Amino acid sequence: MTAPEIPAVPVRLARRPIVGGLVVPWITARTPEGRYRFGAVDHHRHVRALQDRLCQTCGDELDTARIVFAMRDSDLPLLVSPEPGMHPVCAAYSASGCPMLAGRMSHYRTTPLAAQLTEADATFHGDPTGTRPAAPAERWHLLWATGYRAFTNPLTGQRAAMVLPDQILRIRPIGPPPPLCPADHAPDSETGPESTPGPERSSS
Repeated sequence: MTAPEIPAVPVRLARRPIVGGLVVPWITARTPEGRYRFGAVDHHRHVRALQDRLCQTCGDELDTARIVFAMRDSDLPLLVSPEPGMHPVCAAYSASGCPMLAGRMSHYRTTPLAAQLTEADATFHGDPTGTRPAAPAERWHLLWATGYRAFTNPLTGQRAAMVLPDQILRIRPIGPPPPLCPADHAPDSETGPESTPGPERSSS
């Protein structure tokens, strides 16, 4: 298997730090030593992005006419995104650069980051229920919307974005479904929904 191609950095993200050839999203958590931890989210920036309508990738103000959310299969039926919105160009970059969004990871990391970052006195957010380590990855989708309502999700106790059906412009899946491991092929296992529920989807 060849290594995935690192996407070109768009002009909008040129000011962001780069680690391993990839742009560090604005909401990425840092340790007290200043190291960025991909996959861990700074709680304060996460809340600020949702409340002030800032892009989670570049940190700039969003265009309310076109906000893009990354949603998992399980998020779409509820039209609730635990992730803050993005500019279309930032969403396109993230969809190709992030291995989880692009479907190149079959499972979440086996070692939770929360404990590591808590010990390092870093602010962590992103897996409030603690169920993601080693769990099978879901397929992700990009949802374009004209707005959203920030609220506290009663299922997680965390801030999230709720999109109303009449605010949706289009939805499309990102990349291929995550690769399956041998254990995922058990006869009684479920591989997830075969189609995306909700409003009309775009194939582009």
